[in-house]
Amino acid sequence: MSNVWHNRTLALAGIIQALNSVQQIARQGNAPIDTVAASLASVFKMNPKSAEDVYGNIEGISVGLQVLNQQLNRKSYRTDPELLRYLTNIMYLEQRLKKRPRILAQIADQIKHIEPQTEEISPADPRIIARLADTYVNTISTLTPRIQIRGEETHLRQPENIERVRALLLAAIRSAVLWRQMGGTRLHLLFQGRQLLYETHTLLKRIPRAGAA
Repeated sequence: MSNVWHNRTLALAGIIQALNSVQQIARQGNAPIDTVAASLASVFKMNPKSAEDVYGNIEGISVGLQVLNQQLNRKSYRTDPELLRYLTNIMYLEQRLKKRPRILAQIADQIKHIEPQTEEISPADPRIIARLADTYVNTISTLTPRIQIRGEETHLRQPENIERVRALLLAAIRSAVLWRQMGGTRLHLLFQGRQLLYETHTLLKRIPRAGAA
């Protein structure tokens, strides 16, 4: 049972990490490239050996775990209604997507064509991001309701930011697929917060502290 919750927590942190980067880009015009790269790399893990393998390692999902911890630990932190709204929308879109096998096949086909490039350049390279953004526009963006991103218009009008946001939303969907595959439901978010918080703490303890030998 613990392993099931371990995997669900990783998947949820994956969604949160991608959406947190979307928020940073929309509000500030940028997000840490290592965090963005880790989220985008998960898109190409179509046949992972484990849930952890989707993110490379626990360190790759560290930001998502930290933000998830804050959202679940309501005694110490304020919840972010905007982030939770994005999360709900992503999970709803994933539910709609699983009923569209043609679109799922189209996404898989496009990702397979992009993947060879990642052997030479980072998933966060603008060329990869542009192709992932196109994949999002041609597939998930055709579903309704479309996710409305809020932030500074100055940042949201920039073409490179638009592409990064779309690519990250695709990464969020990928983690939402993993969440569902691990048996995760919206009811778990409502009624199993303690279990998720416990697993989040357990996973965060496995991440080496900066500067530790």
